[in-house]
Amino acid sequence: MDGHESRTDEKVWELLEHISISDPDNEPFEKAVQLAPLIDDPDELLAQAARHALVPSLADFLVRADLLRLVPHHAQRHLLGTLHWNRFKTRRHAHEAERITTVLASEGVRVACTKGVVCQQTLYDGRGIRHFGDIDLMVLPEHREKAAEVLYRLGYAGATKFDHRTGELLEISRSLQLMYQLYPDHLPHFFRIPADDDGMPYFMVDVAYNLTWYGSSWQIPMDRALDNVVGVDSGSVTLPALDVPYGFIFVVLHLFREGWFERTVREKDVRLGQCADVWRFWERFGRDRVDDIRKVLAEYGLEPAIAWVCRHVDDVYRGTITGELGLDEYCDDGWLHSAGATDGGYLVWQGSLRDRLRDRRPPVLRPGGEPSFAAAARVSPA
Repeated sequence: MDGHESRTDEKVWELLEHISISDPDNEPFEKAVQLAPLIDDPDELLAQAARHALVPSLADFLVRADLLRLVPHHAQRHLLGTLHWNRFKTRRHAHEAERITTVLASEGVRVACTKGVVCQQTLYDGRGIRHFGDIDLMVLPEHREKAAEVLYRLGYAGATKFDHRTGELLEISRSLQLMYQLYPDHLPHFFRIPADDDGMPYFMVDVAYNLTWYGSSWQIPMDRALDNVVGVDSGSVTLPALDVPYGFIFVVLHLFREGWFERTVREKDVRLGQCADVWRFWERFGRDRVDDIRKVLAEYGLEPAIAWVCRHVDDVYRGTITGELGLDEYCDDGWLHSAGATDGGYLVWQGSLRDRLRDRRPPVLRPGGEPSFAAAARVSPA
């Protein structure tokens, strides 16, 4: 199989790109409406939507555009079922996040929600189309033990995982526990199995206390990030979230750590949905706060990591984020096509991020020399 055959069909991929950033009646939505009838392989469309965590978004688009007929009947049922399940799960996670953060705040723990439970409201208008599977929280390093105590009291078990075969919680492996100790930037995941049988098999909570990762010279004091927590209205609940500069930086850095470090690249390489989060955040909030974002980037020397992500996202969506942030000087080819090897060295990959996303196979990583800016990114995160 050659490189061309391993890639998603161009029309399918173009459609997914438009859908990932489409809102009712915006330009990407209208382009997707025009392109969708030209897709002659709905099975590939479904497969790639699943691979990039976009099935709820695809279903929502097809419903709103009155184009469900373009996929086979049983696929329609799957799409609709996934959409409704994601909306139900989103509501349950929002209520659970409010329950947890309310108790944490009452105990004096400064906390903000991040990632899916916030993005689904702020970036996707609460339509329940943004896929996510846990509740991500950010606390001060000195509050991590108190946060764990609160979660235990709320019925959670720490350092566990959900066994889908038995429906029970199991202790994570000793090697994984050791990794959390070696790279202390967040606690091992917490799980709770609800007592009521309403379809939710479990809740998972990820408590982080570092916006970047342990060992990197790119560090932001958590008290600064949590100084300006804002309320996000999520239907019937309100959740604490990072203010725009830190919220944008966190979304970007999350994509960087999954797209630059060899371990995460091989386990769970970046997805189109993550690129859509960055694009949406910038279009909705980032451009209006560009000076504030630039100030934080300069204060903590974050420009290289932010540029790595923004230039690749610009390439995917033909955007201008990098230039608007004044980061073009951090976009040399060696840096943009670098990756951090697990052995402490450096790797290189070929092509664009768009090619990498489209490819059905993991990216080919080859040994390379140390690129500009790379030393500041170490150590590899857990």
